[in-house]
Amino acid sequence: MLKYLSITAVLVILDHATKYWAIVSLKGKPYWPADGSLFRLDYAENYNMIFSMSFIPMPLVNTLAIIAMGLLFYLLYQYKDQHPLPSIGLAFILGGAFGNIPERLIRGYVVDFISFDWPDWLFFTRWPTFNVADSAVNVGMILYLGYVFFIEGKRDQVIAETSDSGDGESAVL
Repeated sequence: MLKYLSITAVLVILDHATKYWAIVSLKGKPYWPADGSLFRLDYAENYNMIFSMSFIPMPLVNTLAIIAMGLLFYLLYQYKDQHPLPSIGLAFILGGAFGNIPERLIRGYVVDFISFDWPDWLFFTRWPTFNVADSAVNVGMILYLGYVFFIEGKRDQVIAETSDSGDGESAVL
């Protein structure tokens, strides 16, 4: 489990280092690069939750996030001796949570600074500004859910099909 928690620690350090850099280098300045049509670094303070949505009060969001972190630790412990993919995914999600939650509790907002253009026909003119912690949560979710739906689900299906065959033999995975 320690190797997965080290992934979490590296992500937290990277997230806080890049946020510090954004505060020092980008705050109060125009975005970089100046043309910034596809990609730009643009300092932003997010006082709400994901995508700056504000339909849930922040104290409740913070409380639920702390509870979710406990659940993530429990899941990481459960998967620690199994396939590494869900553990890596959970470590990424924890890294993102530890990147953003303390910042929300201490500052009252999260520093965001990465911005990409998004096709105008979709939901946003530009994708909402984000940070390393947000990226870690998304990558972690993709890894974890990819494992649950495509690897664990297939394994369970093969086991069920093998046990239903009735020939007395079992498949080894």
